[in-house]
Amino acid sequence: MGVAALFLLSSLCLFAVTAQAQQCSKPSGGPNMDLKSDYITETTFADGATVAFSCNPGYRAAGGSSTITCTAGQWSAVLLRCERKNCGALPEVTNGDVIYTDGTEFGDTAKVQCKPGYNPVGGSAVVRCEVEGWSSRLQTCEVVKCVPPGGIVNGTFSPMKESYDYREVVRYSCSKDFLVLNGSRELICSENENFSPAPPTCVWVECKDPVIQNAEFESGSRPPHRLNSVVTYSCKPGYKMEGPSTVTCNLNSQWSPSLPKCNKIAKPTPPSTTSTTTSTTATPTGTEHNLLFLVKKKENVTFFL
Repeated sequence: MGVAALFLLSSLCLFAVTAQAQQCSKPSGGPNMDLKSDYITETTFADGATVAFSCNPGYRAAGGSSTITCTAGQWSAVLLRCERKNCGALPEVTNGDVIYTDGTEFGDTAKVQCKPGYNPVGGSAVVRCEVEGWSSRLQTCEVVKCVPPGGIVNGTFSPMKESYDYREVVRYSCSKDFLVLNGSRELICSENENFSPAPPTCVWVECKDPVIQNAEFESGSRPPHRLNSVVTYSCKPGYKMEGPSTVTCNLNSQWSPSLPKCNKIAKPTPPSTTSTTTSTTATPTGTEHNLLFLVKKKENVTFFL
């Protein structure tokens, strides 16, 4: 082999080594990005080669060049920035609030929280921000409905309907004048889809005419004594009242407070007085003796000594 041939072979080998040294390996991108599909299968890239990155699904380019270049075996800096896609706020929900787990960006979730007296209906209980936007339609809030409340004996309620909205009120009444309601006259449709409190009852109320020994009627109602009838009594002369003079007929057909008593007034014990009397007597021998008498005197009694 001639000198020229050896020189040519050496030059070719040197060029191959130099060219190989100037190649770049497969580059790595920044967060949330990958090489575009055009370059994904390549493992090495020649000096001067340019490749491009794209943001991953759910992310969007937020500035910086998407390309880098291989120069003397080194890639230029990756300037592309990828940030999470923002799906934007969901439409407002009437009678409810949209609750977001973190926000409105890719991967975040949201749900509806209905106000008291409203229930979530339709749509999805939870929606997620995905590549193409929110995953589905969110629920709406529908007013709570109550079935009619229970009926009562000898009574009715109004208005009568097939269903009632939250906080709607029904009013009870007794069908006969001499009956009265025991319990709440008004019931309200609550958020648990039932009326509250419990329905009232229609009761017969009549208190017996008071019998109070040694007392006299002063004022108030006459029999029959219905609910809230009031009577007032006073004691006869020589008697003193123990308890209230005025009582009221209650729902239990009882006088409230309890009926009073008239107690006989005790006569006072007359006072007594004590006096001392001294008497002088003489003995047969002529000697005088003093006698002391202790007398307990009662009123209107005269003593003679």
